[in-house]
Amino acid sequence: MSGMAAGRSWGRPRTFVREATGLTKELSLLDIFVYNTNNQNIGLGVLFILLFVPAFYPGASMLGGVLVAGLLALAHATTYAFFAAALPRSGGDYVYISRTLSPLLGFISSFNWLVWLSVYIGIPAAYFGQYGLSSLFRLLAAHYRNPDLMRFADFWQTPLGIFVAGTVLIVVFGSIFALGTKIYFRIQNVAFAFATLAVAVAGLVALLTSRETFIARFDEYVRAVGGVENAFQVAWESSGYQWHPFDAYQTFLSLSLPLYIVLYAITSSFIGGEVKNARRAQFFGMPGSVVYCTVWIVLLIAAFQKMVGYDGLGAIGAADPAALGLAFTPTFVELAGAVVHHNLLLILLIGLGFLLWTYVWLPINYLASTRILLAWSFDRLMPEILSYVSPRTHTPLVAILVVGILGEICLALYAWHIVLASIVGIFGWIVSFILTAIAAIVFPYRRREDFEASPVRWRVAGLPVMSIVGLLAVISLLICEVVFWLDPFVGLAHFPNVQILTVGVFIAGALVYWIAKTVQARRGIHIEYAFREIPPE
Repeated sequence: MSGMAAGRSWGRPRTFVREATGLTKELSLLDIFVYNTNNQNIGLGVLFILLFVPAFYPGASMLGGVLVAGLLALAHATTYAFFAAALPRSGGDYVYISRTLSPLLGFISSFNWLVWLSVYIGIPAAYFGQYGLSSLFRLLAAHYRNPDLMRFADFWQTPLGIFVAGTVLIVVFGSIFALGTKIYFRIQNVAFAFATLAVAVAGLVALLTSRETFIARFDEYVRAVGGVENAFQVAWESSGYQWHPFDAYQTFLSLSLPLYIVLYAITSSFIGGEVKNARRAQFFGMPGSVVYCTVWIVLLIAAFQKMVGYDGLGAIGAADPAALGLAFTPTFVELAGAVVHHNLLLILLIGLGFLLWTYVWLPINYLASTRILLAWSFDRLMPEILSYVSPRTHTPLVAILVVGILGEICLALYAWHIVLASIVGIFGWIVSFILTAIAAIVFPYRRREDFEASPVRWRVAGLPVMSIVGLLAVISLLICEVVFWLDPFVGLAHFPNVQILTVGVFIAGALVYWIAKTVQARRGIHIEYAFREIPPE
């Protein structure tokens, strides 16, 4: 059959917008490993766990929680790695679910992804100022004893400061993606090396510093930025913190924080069509990065717990920063920086390196979102213009612009505390993970030819390994859902407005799919034809 006949049959519009995406396979194993490691975000993971677990989950084990979270995330990451190897296409679980379970479920799931990816473009854009710039400038203010630098540090905690810093980031990364995906990955890998060195140095400082030395240096640091005398003791007294024995239930509830980190080793699935040697890169880059990040977080938490003490971390995290004469609670990089704040080279290394951790969710989620729009457009569920890929830069320029606007809206909503909070959307997001895990269970049976032709057609005792891993992922993800429902601080049970939003996202996804299908049917295009085939590369 000729190319024309293959694309159109008896005057029927072709199945896909075109016969190739226009994207190129140029991403290596290292690119994918760093991409997924960044999306777990060692720096922010350690920050949230040290800042919140001892203070607000009495008796919870930070180290135990991280290890359990890593185990829960492992089957989930491996499931996505199986799919990314078997169906190496752009679009992630939209492709997996729509081709295995149903087009409607595939679209709803990816619509859910797009909503929360957009939210987590805005939130890390905010973190850049809220946690990164504010910590860096407070370290510099302590070093130079400069009140102007201290005021500048405080500015990045304000809604305007958060919005300005985040907007700059969104524009910068949108421009980089427009110029070429590979350019971003070169920047990513260099920044990752520097950021890793920074947290390693911070961890080494914590490991080598006694608790007595830390307390003296912390008190000195707080005084240097205009705070109170004897800050560590003031934190103890003002926080009302009390020692608690180990509590297994509180440890279970506190899993929300490490899970917020390690569940996201899977986003390279959305750029699967651009990955060289997909099986090797995705397996190393997904479950491999979960193990890597879990080990790093455990080592860093152990070092800081040794330096500050579990109770000391609890007192600092629970204390009102105003009681210390501060505008915001010190981050873990400041705890290390307090020890070495007289050394400009070290505080620049630690502060700038941590700054590079604060924003990395933004470009990752930005890139994944554009591939969702591209995949929808290819299947004719969205306007064809969204699938436009520049022949010069091989980038989807229109999709990049649309995602940038969505991220900017979410940044504003977060900065001014209008709707969004950091973690409360995770419950709804995990529903998409569960759908993918269910699709993995049935994929070897419902798409037998594609499974047998894939590089992951492994079996144990006659059962597909992919199905076994998918079942383990469903079980582990249901446990995660219990955590994100019950947690007293971020659990969905305690946020009726986010419950409405979560359900509304799925309803909206179904409506958008129905509208798109109806409109295309009236134009003589039956989009169901696309879902019988694997999308082109």
